[in-house]
Amino acid sequence: MKKKNKKNSPNRLKCQITGAERMSNAKYLAAKGEKFEVTGNVWASFYVSKEGLQKLKTEVEIGGLQFAAEAFKTNKGTIIKWLRYNGRGGFVKVGVTPPALLEKAA
Repeated sequence: MKKKNKKNSPNRLKCQITGAERMSNAKYLAAKGEKFEVTGNVWASFYVSKEGLQKLKTEVEIGGLQFAAEAFKTNKGTIIKWLRYNGRGGFVKVGVTPPALLEKAA
């Protein structure tokens, strides 16, 4: 018989878009946070799964940051952090907003 956890792990990541959850570990969270110069908990609060990231990128490409913010019922700052902290970083560079995104945001 499979054992059930008595309490939730603090290392569980939840996608902010799809709601899907997955396990992680403290070292992974700390490394991700350090990479983006935030704590692991802050990085985890902006975690987006691959599936969610694809949806987000599609929305931003179609209508820009404001359109995506309205579609996901959040603000542009959160959209930028979701893009910056997840994926390979090619869509939004740390500290630099690409000109194409600036034009779409205006």
